[in-house]
Amino acid sequence: MMSETSEQLFLQRPESLEQLIEEITPDIYANLKSAIELGKWNDGSRLSAGQLELSMQAVILYESKNLPLQERAGFELAANCSNKRAGNKSSETTQINSVGD
Repeated sequence: MMSETSEQLFLQRPESLEQLIEEITPDIYANLKSAIELGKWNDGSRLSAGQLELSMQAVILYESKNLPLQERAGFELAANCSNKRAGNKSSETTQINSVGD
């Protein structure tokens, strides 16, 4: 089953998603992130598909509210993708120019 602090967070039934995110502590965030990465809770039980989805949403929302952009999950991946796109565009431009010459 999920860690005690994470379980308490989800059982509290906050009035809004905003309130839920505000209740996430750095320890809960670390537990959720670890559970997502490993696919299981601290006690070894596997995350269900629903738990995985909700945990991912909670981590993304927590990060958007509490972490600078460069520390958020997926930042490095997004930066690498945009660099590759920029590189591809310049090579496409070069190819088009050389065809026209």
